[in-house]
Amino acid sequence: MTNGTDYRAILASDTPLIDVRAPVEFSQSAMPAAINLPLMNDEERAAVGTCYKRQGPEAALALGHKLVQGDLRASRTQAWLEACARYPHGYLCCARGGQRSHIVQQWLKEAGVDYPLIVGGYKALRQAAIQATDELVQRPIVLIGGCTGNGKTQLVCSRPDGIDLEGLAHHRRFFIRSNPAGSASAGHL
Repeated sequence: MTNGTDYRAILASDTPLIDVRAPVEFSQSAMPAAINLPLMNDEERAAVGTCYKRQGPEAALALGHKLVQGDLRASRTQAWLEACARYPHGYLCCARGGQRSHIVQQWLKEAGVDYPLIVGGYKALRQAAIQATDELVQRPIVLIGGCTGNGKTQLVCSRPDGIDLEGLAHHRRFFIRSNPAGSASAGHL
């Protein structure tokens, strides 16, 4: 198992992410290919955060382990195991690739599954996405237009830097297109 640091490749390939942040964090912002299977629910996270501020990291870690133990730990571990089986080429992800994803990774390892995590977590992935977007807007954009059926899509797809927006949107192209699975039926013309 290799923990993930090639953020652009992870983002570009829509790699599945098991996001272990609390639901409130996930609902505020998440990666498109992420599912939320939190280590702690919102209330547990709030209690651990308050403990951290008042008593320090060791006390917060102890409280977290106390809150998520026994049957609760077993049921959450089972959910992660099922997600790992469903997404064998995915990664664990927490806010900054720290405590929570490492704990889940360790519990999975104890259950016999070696599953990688995103080094730097959601924050690193988000920063990589912002940086890639900033770089893209600096590049010249060429728009290709023309009549239906004249080969625009083939031209775009033949370019190493071409982006087929219709393909990404699963747009149903004109009925004479060579790929019938993506074509419109005569009834829709």
